[in-house]
Amino acid sequence: MTLVSYEAIAVLGGLGVYVALGGYFEWVYYRRRAGDPASWKIQPRRFTAPRRRRAEIALGAANLVMASLLSGLLAYRIATDNPTQVYLGAQHGVPFGLAATAAYFVATDLGLYWMHRFMHTPVLFRVIHRWHHRTLSPTAFTAPAMHPLEFLSYQAVAALPLFLFPIPAWGVIFTLLYHNVVGMFDHSGIDFSAWFPWQPPPRFHDDHHAHFRRNYGQTLGLWDRMFGTERRP
Repeated sequence: MTLVSYEAIAVLGGLGVYVALGGYFEWVYYRRRAGDPASWKIQPRRFTAPRRRRAEIALGAANLVMASLLSGLLAYRIATDNPTQVYLGAQHGVPFGLAATAAYFVATDLGLYWMHRFMHTPVLFRVIHRWHHRTLSPTAFTAPAMHPLEFLSYQAVAALPLFLFPIPAWGVIFTLLYHNVVGMFDHSGIDFSAWFPWQPPPRFHDDHHAHFRRNYGQTLGLWDRMFGTERRP
């Protein structure tokens, strides 16, 4: 495939997940059940203004296009001259692939925790991270709505391990897709229960938007418990 093909697939995939999952939550909850928010919404008395939400969607979509173009370029390089340690075949076997994927999953989630926490230092919060916290009651569309430099920093956290140890391409795709879907799930503002035992429910991250200096983690609640930043009502 050509570079243009990789770029097109990456952009369509990134925006497709964003529009499909965000649109589903929007239609099923924020439109059809708008009259009874107490039965499903984590913050039933707080809604973001329509103008602010439109700005969020535009910023989130722009960030996703930027990140998808970079991801498409990296995927093309991996398929051609491969500057990373990502491998496309099955030369290391399934057990190694599963172990490498698990290590990549944990390493990126830990890196995202510390990068997010770093964004809460006073200077970075005022200049960069405040863009994301302008929304106190998030929706799924809020997940990628942040300063482009912050979005790129999270992309760098996800990309760095690819140069450090072998990992199958399918493990990279699975991990990144999982992180992105959970990010939208966590920002949905809907009072779901957790999907898996290791994953906090959306209320966990919703509390971060309401209280700012607690609950920095995304996929795993482990890091906030380990480093003393979990909010305990």
